[in-house]
Amino acid sequence: MAAEKTKNVKELEAALGLLKLSGFQMNRYCAGKQMRKTRLQTCVLNRIFEISKFPSSKTIIDLALLINVHPKSIQKWFQNTRQAIRKKGCAKGILVLADPEEHSAMDIPLPVLADIVEVEKRIVSRFGLE
Repeated sequence: MAAEKTKNVKELEAALGLLKLSGFQMNRYCAGKQMRKTRLQTCVLNRIFEISKFPSSKTIIDLALLINVHPKSIQKWFQNTRQAIRKKGCAKGILVLADPEEHSAMDIPLPVLADIVEVEKRIVSRFGLE
């Protein structure tokens, strides 16, 4: 069982490596035009945000390849979400103190990212949210 899981992780990393080598389809991302994220993409981003408010650069790139969103867009989404939480806290009169450990970038392993994407796909398809 452990050998099979290791094989699956290696296959996943190999597939992701091939995607990284081929690069992003930059022609799909129109300069200056906003692309609205699908329900699945938003659900995955929210789930990752619950794990880490500050994902590492590697995590952002891996996630971008898995959900087909440009890494800059993911980075901006996290910035905007953190800012929205700060604004909500200030509006309610809650002082949001910055915890230094909370601001360190967290590297989320690729198998965890892939599992999150698969779970969210099942949820979105089951409830017809797409």
